[in-house]
Amino acid sequence: MGTDGAITVMTAIVTILILSLILVSLESARQQGAVAMLRMHVQTAAESVLGEYYAPLFDDYGLYGLYDVDIEEEIRSCLETSGRPEQAVDGSNPGESRSYYSYAYDISEVALKRTVDLLQGGGALCKNQMIEEGAVSGIQELAELLLSAVKLLKDSEASVGAIEMQQRIQLQLALFEEKLLRLMQLIDGVHTTSGGIVFQPDGKPQIDPFFAKRAVTVSVTQENVHMGNRMIYERLEPIYTNLTVLVPTLKTEINKYLSSSAAEPGEELMSVYRLYAGAVHDSYIGSQEAVTVLEELIELQDRFRPMVKELEKYMQTCQPLISEDMYKALEETMRILKNYVGIREGVKTYDFEGMKEQLLRNLVVLSPILNETIQLPRLKPNWAKVRDVCGNLDQYSVDKLELEYSSVRKTTAGDSSFWSAVKTLLTKGITVGVYPKGEYLSMSTIRWEPDLPSRTLEDDPSSLYVFPDLTDDGEIGIAALKKLLQGNLLRNLLNRLADGIVDLSEKLLLVTYFATHMSDYTDKAQTGVLRYEQEYLLFGKNEDSQNQRAATLSILGIRVLMNVIHVFSDSLKNAEAMGIAAELLSAVPVPILIKVAQYLILTIWALQNAYLETAEILQGKSVPLVVTSGTFQLNLAAAFTMTHSSRIEIAKMYKPPEGLKLGYEHYLLLLMMMRSSDAMTARALDLIQVNIREKYDRKFLIKNCVYGFELDVKAEMPTLYTTIPLGDSAGERGNAYTIEEGCAVSY
Repeated sequence: MGTDGAITVMTAIVTILILSLILVSLESARQQGAVAMLRMHVQTAAESVLGEYYAPLFDDYGLYGLYDVDIEEEIRSCLETSGRPEQAVDGSNPGESRSYYSYAYDISEVALKRTVDLLQGGGALCKNQMIEEGAVSGIQELAELLLSAVKLLKDSEASVGAIEMQQRIQLQLALFEEKLLRLMQLIDGVHTTSGGIVFQPDGKPQIDPFFAKRAVTVSVTQENVHMGNRMIYERLEPIYTNLTVLVPTLKTEINKYLSSSAAEPGEELMSVYRLYAGAVHDSYIGSQEAVTVLEELIELQDRFRPMVKELEKYMQTCQPLISEDMYKALEETMRILKNYVGIREGVKTYDFEGMKEQLLRNLVVLSPILNETIQLPRLKPNWAKVRDVCGNLDQYSVDKLELEYSSVRKTTAGDSSFWSAVKTLLTKGITVGVYPKGEYLSMSTIRWEPDLPSRTLEDDPSSLYVFPDLTDDGEIGIAALKKLLQGNLLRNLLNRLADGIVDLSEKLLLVTYFATHMSDYTDKAQTGVLRYEQEYLLFGKNEDSQNQRAATLSILGIRVLMNVIHVFSDSLKNAEAMGIAAELLSAVPVPILIKVAQYLILTIWALQNAYLETAEILQGKSVPLVVTSGTFQLNLAAAFTMTHSSRIEIAKMYKPPEGLKLGYEHYLLLLMMMRSSDAMTARALDLIQVNIREKYDRKFLIKNCVYGFELDVKAEMPTLYTTIPLGDSAGERGNAYTIEEGCAVSY
C-alpha cells in the first residue's frame, strides 16, 4: 500500500475511534441520565401511590393509610407512563421505537419488598399521627386548665397522705376496743360489751361485782377511787368497800368471839366478815384477770408505738405543705394515739405497765388474806389467822388504776329519725344514685372480634376509681368506708393523677385528638357503633353503659378526694362530727372509737357531698375542683337524710360559683392523663375500625392499612448509540441495558 493509502486508512481509523469515543460518551451519559430519571420516577410514583390514601380513614379521623391498593400495579402503571411518555401522549404501539426519547425505558419488574402496616410497633405509628393531628386543635386553654387542676391535686398530696396514714393506725388501734372495754369491767366494775357500757332500764350503768377496785384502802370519794365520770361513780359508790374501815371492826368482833364461850360466831361478826371477804375475793379475781388483759394491751402498745412515731415524724416533715386547720385536726388525733401507745411527751397516757405493776403488788397483798379468809363451805375460818392478816394492807393501792370515762353519759339525742339515719349509715352503708330516674344509659356494644387492635392489651382500668366493686346504684358498706380511709386508695388515685404530667405536652395532644374525634356521655347524638367512645378509651368494656358507669365512679373518686381533704381540715365540721360521734357512742368510754366514728361521719359527709357534685357534673354542670367552706353544699343533717330524688333536684338547680371549675369532659381528659397512651391508642383504633366497617366497608381491617412500603424496580433501556455495555449500574441484555432502582416511602 502506498504512503497516501496508509495515511488515508490511518485517518479513517482515527476518525472512527474519535466517533466511537464520542458515541460511547453519549451512551454513557444517556445511561446515567436514565438511572437518574428512573430514580426520580420511582420516588414520584411511590409518593403518588401514597396519595391514594383511604378517604374514610382520613376524612373521619385524620389518619393516613393505604387500603385495598395494589401497590405493585399502581407503581408499574405510573412508571410505564414515565418511561414511555409517548404512550401517554398519542397511545402509539408500545413496541414501536421512539428513539427520539433519549431516556425511554421499559419496566421489566416491580417487586414489593416490604410493607409497614398501621398497627406495626404496637400502634405507635397511629399514635404519632394522632398527636400531630391534635397539634392543630388549639390546646393552649385546655392545657392551662388541666395543668392547674393537676397542680392543685398534687398540692393536696401531703394532706391526703397524713389523713390516710393516721386512719390506718387509728383503725388498727381499734383492736384496743375489746380489750380496753374488758379492762374497764375488770378494774372498775362497769359491765361492758362490744357496744360499750351496759345501762339498766333505769338509766344507770350495770355493775359487775368482780373488779379490782371493789376493795379500797382510802375513803370513798370520786377523786380517791379515780373515777372520772360522776354518773358512774354514783352507781358504784355503794359497792366500793373500804377495807381499812372494816379491819378494826372485824378485829374487834373476832376478839370478842375468841374470848367468849360461844360455839359459833355471832351474826354481827359474820356480817362484817362476809363484807370483808367478799371485797377481797372479788378484787383478787378482777385483778388476776386484769393482769392478763393488760399484758395483751402492752403487746399492742409495743406493736403500734413505732407506727405512731412514724406518723408524727411524717406530720412534722409535711407540716409546711398542710394547711393550719388540717394540721390542728391531725394534732388532736395524734394526742389520742399517743395516749393509747404510751408515748410520754407531755401528754397523759394509758400507763398499762404501771397498772400491771400495781395490780401485781395488790395480788401479793390479797393472796395471804384470801387464803385465810376464804374457806371452803365445810371448813371454818381460823379466826386468829384472819385477825392477824386482815390488816396487812400497806402495799395495797388503787392510785394507778385510772381509766378514762369522761365521754360516757346518758344519750340525749333528739329527732329520732335523724339519729336513726345516722346509725344506719354508720353501721350499714350508703345507698346512692346519681342518674335521674328514668334515664337510660346507652346499651350499645362492640361485638367481640379477634382482629380488634386492643385485644392483646393487658390493662387494669379498675385502678382509676376508689370503689371498684360498686355499681352506680349499689350500696357502700361500712367496710368499704374503712377501707377507703386506711387503704391509701385516695392517695394512690392522687398520685396517678399527678403522674399524668409526665410527657404532658405529647399526652395533651393525644387526648385532645381523642376529645376532637371521639364522642362522650355529653354528646346526645350517636355517630358511631358506641355512643360513649371516650369512656371506652378509658375502660375498654364492650358495652356503653359499663364504660359510662366506670367513668362516673372515677369522677366520684376525684370528688371524694377533694371533699375528704376539706372536711378533715375544717375545724367546724370536725367539731360537729365529733359531737355526733360522742352522742352516738355516749356509752363507749373508748376515745379511739369515738374518733373512728367521727372520721366515719366526716367521710360519709364528704362522700354524700361528692355524690351530689357527681350528679351535678352528669347534669352538664361544672363544679369547682377545690372544695371550700363556701362551695361545700350539704349540711350534716342533709348528708344523713338525703334521698335520691332530692339529690337530683338539687343537682338540676345548681349554679356554680366563680373559680377553677371542671365539667364532665374535663374529668375524662384528666382520667386520660392517668391512662397508658398505648392502651388508649389501641382502643381508639378499635373504634375507628368498627365505625368504618359499620359505615363504609364491612370487611375493613385497620391491620390491612399500609403506612409505608419498600420496593425495587428493574427497567430495560434500549441502546441508542452503541451496543457496548457501559458503567456499573446497567447490565447488557441483548441490545438493551437493565437498570435498577429502589425506594422506601411512608406518610
